[in-house]
Amino acid sequence: MAASQGLGNGAGEERKLFGTDGVRGVANVHPITAEMALQLGRALAWKVRSGNHRHRIVIGKDTRLSGYMLETAIAAGICSMGVDVLLCGPLPTPGIAFITESMRADAGVVISASHNPYQDNGIKFFDRTGFKLPDEEELEIERLVLGNQATSPDFHGLRPTAELIGKAKRIDDAIGRYVVFLKSIFPKELTLDGMTIVVDCANGAAYHTAPAVFEELGARVIPLSVDPDGRNINDDCGALHPAHMAARVREV
Repeated sequence: MAASQGLGNGAGEERKLFGTDGVRGVANVHPITAEMALQLGRALAWKVRSGNHRHRIVIGKDTRLSGYMLETAIAAGICSMGVDVLLCGPLPTPGIAFITESMRADAGVVISASHNPYQDNGIKFFDRTGFKLPDEEELEIERLVLGNQATSPDFHGLRPTAELIGKAKRIDDAIGRYVVFLKSIFPKELTLDGMTIVVDCANGAAYHTAPAVFEELGARVIPLSVDPDGRNINDDCGALHPAHMAARVREV
């Protein structure tokens, strides 16, 4: 589960943390530790600190047990650099991208390992437009995190105090915002009335969002795997295990 190696900024620099889809691995084993998450949060906050406005970074996650640990650590790192945090809670990755862009935040963070088992987790960064950071910016974050006071004195020495420390708050209506957005891009002249749809949410980040969207568009929804407990994400369900969904489709 180590990060894949690849070329950075044209100079053939080896990638030590970031793979093709962020930083991934077994939760609480390097590099997916609380200590590394805190430093990654600090580095991302350092990168967005430009201009005199109050900076904000959105954080969202899936339903893995380790998400609490990583969310807290990343938020602490960001706040320690004088940048505010907006916490979305469990929300699909495209939803975090949407919230980041729609709330005009400076960056977004997704804590997820997609279809991997629950003991894995990952950290992925978005820019202010909701798109994944380019390779050269990920490499710059690596240099900051893996460097020291001598190599990056400004970054490692920045310690805001008093009212300059960042604050974190939860976006209570993040799911509602994303549901409204998804419904808005469905053709207004169409409806799902009369359709029965089986939705397998894999006990993951879409367990609230997906059934709500289809129901509000008029469908009769048969939800599967919508009871996450932190350990059952992708457990005999979801994209890698479609048999139960297929059987339910035939039943209903």
